[in-house]
Amino acid sequence: MKYVYTSSSLATKHLRQTCQLQDLGTAPHKTETPLQLYRIQLTKDKNKHLQPESDSREKEKKEIPLLCSRCSAPITTSNQAVSINGQHEHAFFNPAGIAFEIRCFRQAPGCLVQGEPTTEFSWFDGYSWQYAICSNCLAHLGWFFSSEQNSFFGLIAGKLI
Repeated sequence: MKYVYTSSSLATKHLRQTCQLQDLGTAPHKTETPLQLYRIQLTKDKNKHLQPESDSREKEKKEIPLLCSRCSAPITTSNQAVSINGQHEHAFFNPAGIAFEIRCFRQAPGCLVQGEPTTEFSWFDGYSWQYAICSNCLAHLGWFFSSEQNSFFGLIAGKLI
């Protein structure tokens, strides 16, 4: 939790519309203009800027489609994002030294899973992987990871729009 001081009624109005606030009363120190203290949950966006975390009901409503960058076919949605090993986004190198930035998703209905499952050079301990390709244009979009307890898609960030 972060604490936010504001004297601006406009800022307060915006904060109330975009996130849940807990009003903690007047700031404990004296200022020329009285400041109101709020407790607010902040998260970092992809540009590393702090943003108010939206109400969870608002997050459920926002189902932003993620599309194949080659053919624009729908691949998954933003509400399918999942954290694996504490993170949604990961960066890895394959055995050939090629770097990949991937994002993890619970489901990706626009992907076909190809190849035999293998644990060779798996980026996630206990998981086997297979290729995940666009079901429309057959572009390689990432990998499908599976274990006895869980499965998810690790999709290359640059291949989604």
